[in-house]
Amino acid sequence: MKSTTDSSPTGLTRPLLSRLWREWVSSHRSVLLIAFVMMAVVSASAAAYPAVIRKVFDDLGSASPSLIWTIPPIIIAITLIKGLAMYLQVRQVNFLALTVTRELQKAMAAHLIRADLALVTAFPAGEFVSRLLNDVQLVREAIIRLANNLIRDALMIVTMVGMMIWFDWLLTLIVLVVYPVAMQPIIRIGRRQRQQAGALQADLGDATAALSEVMQGSRMIRAYGLEEHQTSRTARVFDTLFGRVLGLTLGKARIDPILEILGGIAVAGVIGVAGWRVVRGEMQVGDVAGFITALLMMVQPVRGLGTLNAVVQEAASALERIFQLLDRAPEITTPSSAKTLPAPKGNIRFDGVGFRYGDTMVLDDISFEAGPGQMIALVGPSGAGKTTVINLLPRFFDCEEGSISLDGHAVTGLDLAELRGSMALVSQDSVLFNDTIATNIRLGRLDASDDEVQAAARAAAAHEFIMAQPDGYETVVGEAGSRLSGGQRQRIAIARAMLKNAPVLLLDEATSALDASSEEQIQQALEHLAEGRTTLVVAHRLATVRKADLILVMDEGRIVERGNHDQLINQDGLYARLSALQHFTQ
Repeated sequence: MKSTTDSSPTGLTRPLLSRLWREWVSSHRSVLLIAFVMMAVVSASAAAYPAVIRKVFDDLGSASPSLIWTIPPIIIAITLIKGLAMYLQVRQVNFLALTVTRELQKAMAAHLIRADLALVTAFPAGEFVSRLLNDVQLVREAIIRLANNLIRDALMIVTMVGMMIWFDWLLTLIVLVVYPVAMQPIIRIGRRQRQQAGALQADLGDATAALSEVMQGSRMIRAYGLEEHQTSRTARVFDTLFGRVLGLTLGKARIDPILEILGGIAVAGVIGVAGWRVVRGEMQVGDVAGFITALLMMVQPVRGLGTLNAVVQEAASALERIFQLLDRAPEITTPSSAKTLPAPKGNIRFDGVGFRYGDTMVLDDISFEAGPGQMIALVGPSGAGKTTVINLLPRFFDCEEGSISLDGHAVTGLDLAELRGSMALVSQDSVLFNDTIATNIRLGRLDASDDEVQAAARAAAAHEFIMAQPDGYETVVGEAGSRLSGGQRQRIAIARAMLKNAPVLLLDEATSALDASSEEQIQQALEHLAEGRTTLVVAHRLATVRKADLILVMDEGRIVERGNHDQLINQDGLYARLSALQHFTQ
């Protein structure tokens, strides 16, 4: 998902931050207002310190007894006011930052869930995880720093400069000449940080994807003795990550020394000039003490503003990646003039359908019809395009040539939710979520009762093994169903499809993970379920589709043979050869 816009740091930072404010932050103005008021209180109370110090030194010179009785309570009162205001300000700012990041994460997750399958499958899962977690955390940090540094520290600096001018304008001029000079190298460092931050987020995505692959492929890694190979592979990923983080860290590390050195120069210059003026009788010692106090209190806010640029540039890079995702509008949507199918019957027609993945032709001139009560089987060697046919019907992808219709209506002109609601899918890689067995089955129809869930499980030959689990239907299946066997996962997925009770069934290797005994049970259940419904079956094991009304034999994206089992065996073509390879000719 590369950006197509100008990616120069200065060219994008302000528009990105403006959009963040406009779309995500501005609706929380009340929270910001309270935070701003508290920041003003912090700045005002901090401004009292230099005045108090000035009073202390003046009273010390005159040995005034008021020093003992008045100054300590004043300092305590200032400290209490400032401390309470700081707590309320930090609380409001953090609440705002967490709220905005939560809303960003929810919006990104919702966008991914509704995104075109072409987008979701085009990138590793780690890429999206990085954007949802790492990029958003950079934005959260930037919001906190912008509020604390850009606003509170700016108020503090303005207040302290005002106090310094009140004490002595000439000394203030010296300070105002030195500090802006420090900003130029810091700004340049921040621009480099922006470029490094964008690369870091991509590296984090690679690291997340690599770790996910290692965990998911742990069985295969051990079976093939790939421990050393995968250890080296992940080590290279983390070495790259180390170099990127080190570069960012060293960039940030340059900022504080620059500010420290120039701050020291400013303080030294102030003390030198102030001492000379005190000797000449042009300043009081209290004025010098108050001025230096204000100057020292300004150092930390200036330092905060100095490091802010690097944080903002990193956040701008993260925002660019976030907005690229949110701006990627789905291409497969419900048309504005969509037709509704209140009671779909399941009449399917493919007419000259063609489809490409990129520049590769995957399907060419696919044509067939199917109606209620019919089972259409798609068979052929791997890569023939069988699953792609299944994917086109519910519009996971849209065909590029020809047309597909349901009950006489082009699928591209139907309400997308209604279209997909009329179909139930069971695929080879049965998808289960880390929840209970009952919940995973109930995803077929969310309002189903417990009795209906159990009836679907019985029909899928799953009830007995479910009841043998420690908590029965309330057993948590683990991540991706990891606590169940492949056959058990498949039967739960079939039960889910049975519960949906849709007029069109899409079975993509639905029985591939079952043993012979379970497969026979499921085949019987599927045959019963298919009665009166339109069923499309993708199968490698030809024995499972022998009873199909029509078998479409595919090779290299085209239908090369069609007929029932007996007709295809007699043709002595590809189907017959595949049957012979599987020792299935009867």
